[in-house]
Amino acid sequence: MSSSSSTSNYEMKSEDFEYLQTLPGNRVCVDCGVAKPDWGTPTYGILFCFKCSGMHRGLGTHISFVRSITMDAWTPPQVERMKAGGNDRCNEFLQRHGVSSTSSIREKYDSPAAELYKEALKARTEGRPEPTELPKKIVPKKSPQKKKMEGFGSSPPPSSGKSSLTIILSVVSLVVAAASWIFSRRDK
Repeated sequence: MSSSSSTSNYEMKSEDFEYLQTLPGNRVCVDCGVAKPDWGTPTYGILFCFKCSGMHRGLGTHISFVRSITMDAWTPPQVERMKAGGNDRCNEFLQRHGVSSTSSIREKYDSPAAELYKEALKARTEGRPEPTELPKKIVPKKSPQKKKMEGFGSSPPPSSGKSSLTIILSVVSLVVAAASWIFSRRDK
C-alpha cells in the first residue's frame, strides 16, 4: 500500500473505517477487548476504546498519536498506516519480540519492540524495506542537579526554619493589625 502524496487533513471516510473493522482483531479494543473501538493510533495502526485512548494519550504523542475515528482529522498517510496495521498483527508482532499481551499499555508501547513495529509499519506504507532489528533503548543521562535559588523574591530561604503555617499566621496578623489601624483612624 503506498501512501498518497497529499497530506491534507480530512475526516476518515466511513468505508475506510468499515475496512479497518474487517482487519483481524479490530472489532475489539487492542488493549482491553471492549467491543466496537472507535479510537486509534496511526503510530501502530491499531484501534482501541475511549478508556484506553486516555491511557495512550498519557504516553505522549511521540509514543502513541491518538485520534478519534469520527471526530478527528486524518491525513491520507495516517489512514494508510491504519489499513496496513491491525490489532492482531500488532499484538502478534509484540509477542514475537517478548512483549506479553497482558503487559500494561506503557510496557507494551514504550518498548523497543513497539518502536520496531512502528518503524516497520511506516516503512511498509512508504514502500521502503522494513527494519528488522530492535532499536537500542536509549537511557537518558542524568544531568547534574542545578542549584536551586533560595530566598529569591518574596519567599523566605529554606534555611530560615519558618514553616508555611508560621508565615501565613504572620501575614494574617499583619492584615488584622492594618485593618484595625485603618478603622481606628476612621472614627476620629
